[in-house]
Amino acid sequence: MVRPAFTLIELLIVIALFGIIAGFGWPSLAGWNCKQELRNEFEALNSVFENARVEAVNRNRSILIEPNNRLPSVGATYSVFLLSENICSATQARQSLSLVIPNLTISNNYTLRGAAFQCFHADGSATASQANQVHRIERTCSGEAHSYQTVVFGATGLFEKRVFFAGTAGFLDL
Repeated sequence: MVRPAFTLIELLIVIALFGIIAGFGWPSLAGWNCKQELRNEFEALNSVFENARVEAVNRNRSILIEPNNRLPSVGATYSVFLLSENICSATQARQSLSLVIPNLTISNNYTLRGAAFQCFHADGSATASQANQVHRIERTCSGEAHSYQTVVFGATGLFEKRVFFAGTAGFLDL
């Protein structure tokens, strides 16, 4: 009686084919992972902005989001403070809100550009350290530059989220 079976050569050919397919797929998977990590950091930063905006309205006080100095081993930490007056100034008396809105640390894998601080007011409006109020986070994944940016509109305090992928003409709305 003859039983059907696979020969050793057939098994080796299948294993080799899987290895070749995995070899081509691995670099694109690594690039996807990098882009997903960048997107997660971007969403975490926007979450801090949104929570600070809501807290400012709820507490009827201005809230300051300020990045601390960038440390080579850690990255940049964004801290959230309740201001004593409704005037946005990084020098005035303030109280930490880290128990309500946890500080956000962005690792050294990313490049941060834009306003040095962001402030949200009791009426829902916003001000930043620079007139354009753009916050950008960038990273190179698989040799291609990728960038996300948040534009905060001063009168309303609302955000516009944009993305730039290599090969596109400019920033696209998310």
